[in-house]
Amino acid sequence: MKVGSFCECIDDKFSAEQLSKLKSIPKEGNYYTIRDIVDYPSLARTGVRLEEISNPDITKEDGASFEPTFNIFRFRELEIPPPFEEDIAAMLDNELIEELVQENDELLRKIRN
Repeated sequence: MKVGSFCECIDDKFSAEQLSKLKSIPKEGNYYTIRDIVDYPSLARTGVRLEEISNPDITKEDGASFEPTFNIFRFRELEIPPPFEEDIAAMLDNELIEELVQENDELLRKIRN
């Protein structure tokens, strides 16, 4: 994944502690855009921030504050942006229906003749 990638949330299960710190969370099955990617080498984890969700800063014990991230494993990258994917599927369905109607119409004409 990279900044700007489209993704789908595949895990929206958060602990009570996590939920107490977050105003907004991603929902399983919803689509998002990656806004930022943050590596945490000391935790062996990568976090992402999303265009569609922002949360208030959290202040750590050392006084540093930052907007929290969501673990990258909670998302799967999409090759095509979700709205385009839905439009393409709808167009393909419509074209298939038109072809079937046309084929059936031609078949009926052959039977009648």
